[in-house]
Amino acid sequence: MEMEYKTVKNKNYFGRFKTEFFPPLIVITIISLISYKLTDWNFILFLILGYAIIWAIITHFIVRNSINRIEINNGNILIEGTEINKVWSESNKIENTSIRIKSQGFGRGNVEYYLKMFLPESTHIINKRKEWDYNDLIKIYNHIPNNKDKNENKALLEKMKLKAKGYSSFEIAFGKNNK
Repeated sequence: MEMEYKTVKNKNYFGRFKTEFFPPLIVITIISLISYKLTDWNFILFLILGYAIIWAIITHFIVRNSINRIEINNGNILIEGTEINKVWSESNKIENTSIRIKSQGFGRGNVEYYLKMFLPESTHIINKRKEWDYNDLIKIYNHIPNNKDKNENKALLEKMKLKAKGYSSFEIAFGKNNK
């Protein structure tokens, strides 16, 4: 039985970098320019430039690694991705793989879910930047039989299933999903 899962948004390194880097930079620039009347112009430019350099370094480390494809085939798992723009792949037996569901809040009322996959020599995070479909994440999670944390992940799995059906984090948190 062969199963193949791919990202919804398959961007190269520069595309991922632009998506993560420019929105916060624009917000900081606007806030700094609004406060221009209170301070010196040189200080504002120094502040924007300093923030841009620091945020560019942080963004590089956030987006440099991306998982693009997972294939489960005859008891083996193949993970393919890119590091910067260099393609890599890693495979192992499914029995040697464990998986855990994690969640991360992105502001008030917005929680996103991702998978943390543990192979014998490495750990991979799937959907950290919201580029996978939740239905595929659920299928990947269910294909890995070696889940030591099955009971611990039950509540997160149910929330992820609701998210896959299109419910917002707010509706899930406040029980508005009982329609």
